[in-house]
Amino acid sequence: MREQQSQLIIQSNKSVIVTPGRGQEKNALLARTFGELSMMIAAAYLYRLSPVALWGSAARGVTAAQLLADLETTSQNGVPAVFAAEIADVMGRYGALRLEATEGGFRLVARDPDLPRRLGLEAGSAVQPKDIGRLKLAAAKAGWPIVDASRRSPAARLDIQLRGDVSLRPYQQDAVESLRRAGSGVVLLPCGAGKTVVGIAALCQATCPTIILTPSRSVAEQWGRSLIELTTVDPDLVSVSESGAEITPITIATYQAATMGNASGQLLDYPWDLVIYDEVQSLPADVFRQAAAFQTARRLGLTATLVREDGKQQEVFALVGPAVYQLPWTDLESLGWIAPARCAEVRTPPADSEADLRRYKLAVVQRLLALHEGQPTLIVGTTLDILKEASERFNIPMLSGKSASRHRDETFQAFREGRIDRLILSRIGSLGIDLPSAEVLIQLNGMFGSRQEEAQRLGRVLRPRPGKVARFYTVVAERSPERRYAEKRQLYLVEQGYSYNLIHASELPRPVKHVPVT
Repeated sequence: MREQQSQLIIQSNKSVIVTPGRGQEKNALLARTFGELSMMIAAAYLYRLSPVALWGSAARGVTAAQLLADLETTSQNGVPAVFAAEIADVMGRYGALRLEATEGGFRLVARDPDLPRRLGLEAGSAVQPKDIGRLKLAAAKAGWPIVDASRRSPAARLDIQLRGDVSLRPYQQDAVESLRRAGSGVVLLPCGAGKTVVGIAALCQATCPTIILTPSRSVAEQWGRSLIELTTVDPDLVSVSESGAEITPITIATYQAATMGNASGQLLDYPWDLVIYDEVQSLPADVFRQAAAFQTARRLGLTATLVREDGKQQEVFALVGPAVYQLPWTDLESLGWIAPARCAEVRTPPADSEADLRRYKLAVVQRLLALHEGQPTLIVGTTLDILKEASERFNIPMLSGKSASRHRDETFQAFREGRIDRLILSRIGSLGIDLPSAEVLIQLNGMFGSRQEEAQRLGRVLRPRPGKVARFYTVVAERSPERRYAEKRQLYLVEQGYSYNLIHASELPRPVKHVPVT
């Protein structure tokens, strides 16, 4: 029997349903240009209009007329006038306010001279660098994004270029070119697709003093190694800064270091011309305040997903820039740039106590380890108790935020080199850690309904290799709050074209022998 055609249906409350069937992925791609996926109803997707999505489309050159024409030919019930009016209004606001550079500084320019007054802003007068971030946030909050057109020439030039044997993939070249045209913005690519390479290529194109902000020391050091390996830069020009004293023309610092006392002040005072935010979706609240101080520099955000559970996507848009480049995960998979992945939700029996819950979940871990014996496997979670118990029971090394930096780095390297093939990670494993050999990931629990965390964790096993098929398991207890959180966590990946196979724990094959010690 032939599969039914997917439909895109605009409802009277201005939400949009994308029904299952042939062409659902194409319809979902169109829906992402104007909305955010808010829930799944059976196999149908429900989207709601999103100003950030619409402004991002406008920033990439899509007009309201083009978007509405696409909707008119796709929507099952046409485009209601009220829906079309809102799209036209929101997209029309992009570009109504512009920040321009003047000989002496900056000024706010408005298409409608009366608009700044209505928003409580001042147009035409000089804007001090320290006030730019605050101005952008206030305008975005009022629903009127400021387009940063203040292109500035770098204060200094660096001698840096990609090594001759380094070639960019076509989509990486497109991402770098999109950033060059936009000046500032966010590049969205899945984990394993080489976002770090995009950042380094953008730095080589800009050849200017650059600060790279990362979520952890381990990730900062990965950036340092990649810069030396992939470019011609003098290693003395690159440093990983913790105290603010180790500032060089290319400085890599953690978000924490960028917000701490003296280090923060020294990093902010340096005349950076480019700021790269790695894992920009994870910017903590205090870094938002610091990001406001970097507005005289060009900005590049790198991320797999801009989804945030705290709703601060608008702040990322205002302070870093629009999404200037993105590519569906399954497109990259079909081209072989990331590994194909099979996702499954493993359901354990209902648990009457925490002890029972841990026992049921660890029984699943034992069966999965036996099923994938010999394959490099990560076991991840948020709750330390169950991770520690798994570490002790299966004799697997465990790393958490409390692990010493040197021990952490040595253990990661042992996994990369194949000296150990199993590793347990707390939330430190969710962001930016490069473990290219990993093939299997078992998720014991997550951060409530964090879609961002789910996407990041899948990304840990997507590095491609001939013949590799990544396996991603999330272990969830029946009839528990976990079920609801798991459904929400899976939303983003389902929208990207992944599906979760449901497996009951009892269906997993029992191990025929004891799981070998790592």
